[in-house]
Amino acid sequence: MTADAEDAFAAVADELRVRILRELWDADDPLAFSDLRTRVDVRDSGRFNYHLGELRGRFVEQTDDGYELRFAGQKLVAALHSGVYTEDASVGPVPVDGTCFDCGGTLEARYEDELGRVECTDCGMNLVGGGVPPAFVDGREDDLAAAIDGYLRTQIRQCADGFCPQCSGPTTGFLEENDYGPQAVFECERCGAAFRGIASMLALDHPAVVAFYHDHGRSVRNARIWELRWFDDVERDGDAARVTVTVDGDELELVVDDSLAVSVA
Repeated sequence: MTADAEDAFAAVADELRVRILRELWDADDPLAFSDLRTRVDVRDSGRFNYHLGELRGRFVEQTDDGYELRFAGQKLVAALHSGVYTEDASVGPVPVDGTCFDCGGTLEARYEDELGRVECTDCGMNLVGGGVPPAFVDGREDDLAAAIDGYLRTQIRQCADGFCPQCSGPTTGFLEENDYGPQAVFECERCGAAFRGIASMLALDHPAVVAFYHDHGRSVRNARIWELRWFDDVERDGDAARVTVTVDGDELELVVDDSLAVSVA
């Protein structure tokens, strides 16, 4: 973090400036100075101009057609809508259809402290878990587990595609061993965030696995992680990990190398 970051946070540390950003977000087109001031409901033109000036250049762009949000302003307002900075949501625990693929125990989903989890009530294994914005679980109380699963799978895809879900910086991947077997680890070169999960998570979107499921009249993308009985069938194979995907008794073997590249064995 640099002094520029401190200046950016200071620029929006005012309720009036946040209102300006929200009004520009809601506008379909750029807004003239007077129209924007009317929407924000500030009578003092000088005071309004000062606060608008503090946003201009970094969060707000002045064009021939009026004022509009820059990309940074859009990202900031979107973050406010996500509820990460403004909401303290809690959902569950709620029962989940299916059983733990480690011990066969019952499952439940919960969301609290910005963390979503699907875990086993018997052995305590966390089958799916990670940070989830409150907005993503809003209205999904009846399907909480699926919402958590879907959100975290999008993060896996982002990491595998080479960019950090937190800051969009470049990621590098490698294998790591723990009590649950070979783990895939992605680290961001920019912010230092790390994302970990069992190596089989990299097979979820591999073309061979998608086709394998399709050939059996199924969709791996519609299946929840805890429904994939092969998900923990991962073994270390030298510097790589071997994943065995099983559908209707048929098997497909994949290899995840130390850089997390996936190939058919």
